[in-house]
This record gives sequence, C-alpha cells and structure tokens, in this order.
Amino acid sequence: MFVLREELKGQLESIGQADILVGIPSYNNARTITRVVQAVGAGLAKYFPEARAVLVNSDGGSQDGTPQKMAEAGVDLQSILVAHRVNPVHKITTPYHGVPGKGSAFRLIFEIAKALGVKACSVVDADLRSITPEWMELLLRPILKEGYDYVAPYYLRHKYDGTITNNIVYPLTRALYGKRIRQPIGGEFGFTGDLASYFLTKDVWGTDVARYGIDIWMTTTVIARGSKICQAYLGAKIHDPKDPAADLSAMLAQVVGSLFALMEEYV
Repeated sequence: MFVLREELKGQLESIGQADILVGIPSYNNARTITRVVQAVGAGLAKYFPEARAVLVNSDGGSQDGTPQKMAEAGVDLQSILVAHRVNPVHKITTPYHGVPGKGSAFRLIFEIAKALGVKACSVVDADLRSITPEWMELLLRPILKEGYDYVAPYYLRHKYDGTITNNIVYPLTRALYGKRIRQPIGGEFGFTGDLASYFLTKDVWGTDVARYGIDIWMTTTVIARGSKICQAYLGAKIHDPKDPAADLSAMLAQVVGSLFALMEEYV
C-alpha cells in the first residue's frame, strides 16, 4: 500500500482540488529544471489562466540542489500576459519512495493527481532544453477540450537519436497493436485524471515499470484499454545527452523487458 507523507498530505489538503497537474520527475537536474518550470508555468498561465493548476516535482534524492532550484524558479508573466486573470500555480517538491527510477516518480505523481481529483495531467522530463510554453497547450488541450484520453508526443529528431524507439519500440508497437504512435516512450505525455487513477490499480510497481519501463507501459496500457489517443507535434526535443555506458544498457533492458511482459499480457 502506498502511503503519502504527512507533510505532503498537509500540502494537498491546503490545495483541496485542482483542474490540471503537471509532473516533473527529476534526479540531479539542477542545470535545467529552472527552464522547465518557467516554461510550464508560462504555458499554464497563457493557455489555461482560469484553471487551478499544480506543478509537482517528484525527486529521486538529488544531490545537486534540484528541489531547491524547483522551489526558487519563478515565471515572468508580465512578458507574456497583458490582461489575463491568472490563478496562481501551486508548486510541490517532494521525494518519492520505492524502487529508484522514473516509474516510481510517476507513481507519486499519479497518487497526487488522484488525491486532488484533477481533470488532466501531463508529465515532462526535467532535463529538457527545448521545452516552450506551447507544449502545455499541445499536451493538455486535447484532454480538456477535445475528448482525448491520452496524448503522446511527436518530435522532430535526428535520425541517430532515439535508437531504442526507432529500432525496437515503434516497430513492435505498430506491428502488435496496429497503432502508429511514433514516440511510445517519448517522455512527455498528457492524460486524464481517470487514467492516472487507473494506472495506480495495476500491480507493477516492483517491476521494471518502476524504472525506465514506465513510458512503454503507459502507452501500451492505454492502447489495450481502448482509450482515445492522439499525438501532439512538439517540434525538436533537445535534452541532456545520456552516457551510453551508464544509461542506455539499463534502459534497453528495462524497456524491452517491459515490452515483452506487455506482449504476454495483451497479445
């Protein structure tokens, strides 16, 4: 059973209810998280000024001051807004517990979304360098205004970027499930609050889904569930490069392991 910390419970009680939640999983991303927070905040203010929004940083025990950078990050609304009424964006920075990995960070984000009863959620990586305020509209508007359940990203990427996606994940997803979702493990997604609650009902949080397997698990789960899915073109995705020796071997094993486990379940 997943239990929220008392301090976090108090923060959620003070907020009460929200319409939108944006989650940012992080681990040692102090160099980039300020820009991400500023872009998210500006996008929410510009495109959803009437909505009650919450920005959640689910951190994996960063040692470089990432949570502090998140807490200090502000948004210069005067440069983008003239006369909009803007509800303040609540910010929560909290460590996650459980298996170390991106999926565990997402699990906490899902729990907070459920507790606040949000209508729409999105998640974005903390190491993004190309994020703009428009990403918030592209990921959230299909959920709030157009009746979609899940928004997958569509990026302009170099042909040698996204090796696991291009050579394994996209071809298998298309062949097995008949869906042309070009970036099933893209990292940036939009989804309904109901889907966040549904994800929590699955007993997968001790598996590779709690690590890098989370993206392909989410995408495949919504396909198998028959959810209404669309793709949002986000332009170029530029982020901190990963060390192939340190990161990609583990990522490959966890993503492909999750992919094959999902094949056994749904195919």
